[in-house]
Amino acid sequence: MNIDPYIFREYDIRGVAGVEFTSEAIAEYEKWYGKFPGVTINLETAKAIGMAYGAIIKRGGGKKVIIGYEIRPYAEELKGAFVGGILSVGIDVVDAGKTMTPMIYFLVSYLGLDGGVNITGSHNVYFFNGFKPTKKGTAPIYGEELQRMRQMVLDDDYDVAESRGNIEMLNNAYEQYRDYALERIKLKKKLNIVIDCGNGTPGLYVMDYFTKLGCNVMEGLYLEPNAYFPNHIPDPEAPQNMQMLSKRVKELGADIGIGFDADGDRVGFVDENGTFVNADDFILFLAKDALSRNPGKKILFDVKCSQVLVEMIPQLGGIPLMHRTGHANIKDTLRHDPDIILGGEKSGHIYICEDYYKIDDAFYAAALMLRLLSEHDGPFSSMFSIIPHRVRTPEIKLPCEDSVKHDVVSRVSAELSQKYNVITIDGARVMFDAQSWGLIRASNTSPYLTARFEALTDERVLEMKNIFADILETFPEIQDKLDREHVASLTGKLGYV
Repeated sequence: MNIDPYIFREYDIRGVAGVEFTSEAIAEYEKWYGKFPGVTINLETAKAIGMAYGAIIKRGGGKKVIIGYEIRPYAEELKGAFVGGILSVGIDVVDAGKTMTPMIYFLVSYLGLDGGVNITGSHNVYFFNGFKPTKKGTAPIYGEELQRMRQMVLDDDYDVAESRGNIEMLNNAYEQYRDYALERIKLKKKLNIVIDCGNGTPGLYVMDYFTKLGCNVMEGLYLEPNAYFPNHIPDPEAPQNMQMLSKRVKELGADIGIGFDADGDRVGFVDENGTFVNADDFILFLAKDALSRNPGKKILFDVKCSQVLVEMIPQLGGIPLMHRTGHANIKDTLRHDPDIILGGEKSGHIYICEDYYKIDDAFYAAALMLRLLSEHDGPFSSMFSIIPHRVRTPEIKLPCEDSVKHDVVSRVSAELSQKYNVITIDGARVMFDAQSWGLIRASNTSPYLTARFEALTDERVLEMKNIFADILETFPEIQDKLDREHVASLTGKLGYV
């Protein structure tokens, strides 16, 4: 069957899911992302992808997988079609119901299953849905293997079984996931916290999880799942999405505020003053803790992270490892390099390798950070006083269609490389000096480019942004411009520019 090639991204399957959209909805999409591609995932597509996934598991000797889904429009219909495809090739399915993505990752390894998939659109708005597929041991299916899955769909290459697989319900999926963490993470003192779920699926579970961890949850913001995200996009990497959380932390006198994304694999924090904490900084403190028990091990972080990690991880007794952005390729690296004890991304993905399953789990990472705060003699903000000052932009998102974005970045990188020292492990990270850098790369999940800048002063950041802007503005494919006069301003289509 024919299928849109762009839904098979670098490390998951994601597209516009549904039957049809109104002209008003299409206009809303195009305001953010550019030309509306039409529906790219329907029930026929979902069933075919399920058949291809089941065939991959079967050909690898597997027999049983677990499936869950994030709450959003069309999700239950997609799950039914996808599970039907898996069953048709003779693979058994454990139905976990409504789940966060880390719950599926955890249960694949904890229960010894042959794979698992969460049906999720992540932090993308309601137009999007998709599939995050794994194999045994929560090993990701991504990159070339996802492209082979696409080819299987194109070729109708499924190995349909004479006898369908069986399906069973797992009614205590969340409890098994929660209890594993609570047995291992203990707080030294009760903490007062505020939580913001941005109307994502984690809202089903946060009150129980963090209360039983030993916290006083003073308020839960936007706990009811609603993938139209009427209050803010559930993306804890973006400071503008944490504003209400910051406000309520200050008003209530909480010790910390915690934000989660829509499917629970990314986390963000604000301190007791309501100040947004960059992921670079809390990655560093989780690294400090892990290295205290595992000296000499590696700390993995993605190419969007601060140069401070490169400087400070050796001081903490570890080895810094800069890596491509993306949960799937990072998890693959974790499974091939036993010397990595922790991983983190600027987006708030935290990968726990110590006494866990080398997966990105926002609840587990938040619990670890709360344990560190409970053991710290002072407020949350004081934990970061040892980090040297840097001027950093948030992640800047510039709309650029999926069909051209990688080519655009390659051409920009080639031009920058003629004059500057460029790290090309993922896009172009230009090292202007030891503390000053700028990055441009293509998102692997959405139709945009991402940029970020860091230096010692505002003036240096603006100098670098203008160098980038001179080049980026020669590409009409890029549908927004960097702000040349401010370090960052909320004037772009997708947030900060």
